[in-house]
Amino acid sequence: MSDAGPIRGALLRYRVMAIITGTLLLIVTVGMLRYLPGLDGVKEALDPILLPVAIVHGWVFIVYLAAVAHLWMLMRWGIVRLVFMAAGGVVPVLSFVAERRVTREVATTVGA
Repeated sequence: MSDAGPIRGALLRYRVMAIITGTLLLIVTVGMLRYLPGLDGVKEALDPILLPVAIVHGWVFIVYLAAVAHLWMLMRWGIVRLVFMAAGGVVPVLSFVAERRVTREVATTVGA
């Protein structure tokens, strides 16, 4: 890859969005634990907080997908990589794992 500038910018955007999306997803996931038996007292405390966080995560996920698609197109990876990266926004903790793996591979390939 001769022009690493656009790839570095796309990687930075992807990394930021992966961290934000992953953090919001973890909050939503922990909030969903309120449905476990025996945690009825927690439900009233979390309900007012969880809905806005879930809504924000949904909108942020769309921006995350745009960042994923942009980096994926610049790197000319296969469809499996696209699915892996996109799944990071819906599978808890996967966005952090994918971000590290993708960053390492881009750095190896481009020297970012």
